[in-house]
Amino acid sequence: MYGVIDFSRIATRPGGFGPFAPPVGWQGDYRQYLQTRFDGDIGVRQQILVVGRILVRQPDGTRARFLGPHAVEARKFALSAGSSISRC
Repeated sequence: MYGVIDFSRIATRPGGFGPFAPPVGWQGDYRQYLQTRFDGDIGVRQQILVVGRILVRQPDGTRARFLGPHAVEARKFALSAGSSISRC
């Protein structure tokens, strides 16, 4: 359903591929968009958590590059998600 996933390049541009990319023409609160997708789709949740774990384990970010207009917000969201599961 999700195809091959490249966790080294995270797209945030509308119309891009992956859980961090909104659909074409999307406008709104990006953080809220991610939270809604995270809460409502287990596949999206799993992918975001994998990216978050990569960031937690590789704090310099060498293994995950965020690209597009929401790169900073997407990285923060994934890092927060990854950090929350490392505390468990």
